[in-house]
Formats: sequence, C-alpha cells, structure tokens
Amino acid sequence: MFSIREAVPDDNDALLRLEAASPQGTGISIVIDRADYFYRSRMHDRARVLLATENDRVVGIMAYAVKEVLIDGGPERAAYFYDLRGDAEYRRSMKRGLLRLWNAAHDEMKAAGAVFVYGHVKCDNFDSMNIVTRLGARPAASSNILTLPSLRGRAAPLDPHLDSLDKEVARIDRAVGERSLKPVHFAAAYTRGAELGYLKGIYRLEEGASSAQVSAWDLSGIYRGRVTHMPLSLRTLGTFLNPIARVLPTPRIPVVGQRIAYLQLFDPVCTGPSGHALLKSLISRIRRLAFADGIDILTVFAYADDPLVRLPRYFPQTVLHYHTMIFPIRRDDLPQGPFYLDIRDV
Repeated sequence: MFSIREAVPDDNDALLRLEAASPQGTGISIVIDRADYFYRSRMHDRARVLLATENDRVVGIMAYAVKEVLIDGGPERAAYFYDLRGDAEYRRSMKRGLLRLWNAAHDEMKAAGAVFVYGHVKCDNFDSMNIVTRLGARPAASSNILTLPSLRGRAAPLDPHLDSLDKEVARIDRAVGERSLKPVHFAAAYTRGAELGYLKGIYRLEEGASSAQVSAWDLSGIYRGRVTHMPLSLRTLGTFLNPIARVLPTPRIPVVGQRIAYLQLFDPVCTGPSGHALLKSLISRIRRLAFADGIDILTVFAYADDPLVRLPRYFPQTVLHYHTMIFPIRRDDLPQGPFYLDIRDV
C-alpha cells in the first residue's frame, strides 16, 4: 500500500540508503556519505521531510523549508526544496508516486503562504531536470561552483574574524544588498552555522582601496563525498598530477572510490580595482590552509551574473553548473535578478 507521511529520526538509515543510490551528474558523479540525513533540516527553522512509502518501504523523498526572503526588493515567503528523489527499483511506478508526493508537499507549501517554490538542480542531472520541468518549474538563473583541490605547502595564517562575527556579517549584508532569494533575517544562517560549528571563518585580504573576502564552511565532520565516476580527461590528468602532488605543492585529481572532505566558500565579495586579483590570492592561501586541515576539495559558489565577483581561473579546475528552478504557486512571474545564494540551500 502506498502512503505519504512525515519523516522521523528512525527513518535516517532508509533515507541515507535511498540517497546513496542516486549519484548526481553524468560527468563527475558523486554520492554523499553521511551519518545524518537531517543535518540540512537543522539549518532551517521551518523544514519538513515527507516520505512516500510502499508496504512500509521508503521509496520517495521530498524535503523542503519555508523561508522569509526578499523578492524584487520586498519580503515574501518562499519554499526551498532540497531533495526530491525516488527509489530506482520503483522508477517506473514511482512516476505517479513522486507526483503524489510532490502534490502533498505543494499543498503544504501553499498553505504556509509560499508564493513559489525554488531549488537548485545540477545541469547534467537529467533525471531531476526532467522531473522538475514536468512538474512546472522554470529556470530563473544559473550558478557556478568552482571546484579546486587543496594544495600542499605553507601559507600565512588568515584571521577568521569569528570574534567579530556580527560586524563581519553586517559588512557582507551591506555589500550583497537587496537581492532576490536573500533571507530577510540575513544573519540567521551565519549565527546558526557558528553555533553548529560549520562556519570556519570569514577571511579577507585588503590592499589599498581594494579587498576580497569569502566565508568558509567546513562540513567534513558530518559528510563526505564519494566519487562514483570521473571523465576520461580528468582520470588521465590524475595519472600525471597525483604522484607529483605527494611531494610537491601541485593539485590532486580525485579518483573513483575516493571519499572527499569539502571546504565550501560562500559570499565572495570583491571591491576596488584589484579586488578580483586579491580573491584569487585569497583562495590560493585558503587552499594551503585547507590541506593542513585534511580538506581534499574546495568549492566556491557564485551566480553567473553576480555583480560582486568573477570566479578566478586555475589549472586544473572544474566548474559545475546549476539552474535555479522556480515553481509558481501564488504568482506566475519570475523574480528579477541578481539572486542570492544561501549557504543553507546548497
């Protein structure tokens, strides 16, 4: 018998098994190894995880959070979905099941006052793109994730500014301005991240009238990525670079089966004529500090049209591309950019 219910802590293992069976992407494919499915839910105040079950077996997940965000400069309520998947063994029969699960969540989000639902979907995750498009989603913006290996070598220490967190967050808030999808209570994510031990620091370099800064988030204590597929070009490059990286400060290429610890860099802000050059230097220093902390991969997040930053180029590097997909509920028009990328949404 098919049924829909809210997830409880005892469902954790079943949720993790279903997630592990669904790697993302067709180029570089990675699954997440973690002990706690619900860690993302704890970053939000109003999060829910709905399950589709058949004969008491979990065969589908829909996870979302209702948020107060800015839309075209004014406060609105929106719902962010961060998981929608079905059991591969039920893929054919779950088309109807996923639709029923989506409809149940949609009714809840509408009742909560959300004007629309949004989510970030990897461009080469064709299954997910097909599902959300058929459900009525439209692309509103594109974001990029610059993916870099950490680097062996000494690096000068950087001030994490955790003892002046309120001041630093206010500085980011002013720089970002009134962007669509920016949380109305902007500091909440930073406060919660610091409380949970995820926020490692807000790092900055300054030179004359120019500056560059990023916030660094370390979730390696609760999850690791596991590589299930790498393109031939990167596998070939790895055969040359990886042996050298054991003794010299050169990049390493992940290999299939490797478990990866991530450091995530958010809210990059560049100011002044040398801001973008400073950002590249800042990230390079963080890469060396991250290596000493046991981090394998750094990811830098930014929307493609972000007016405050242009992602620097490195060799080697990988750039992953995502679409921000929006499902209308109470309004049909899409919000105007630029958009804000919330750490809790990734």
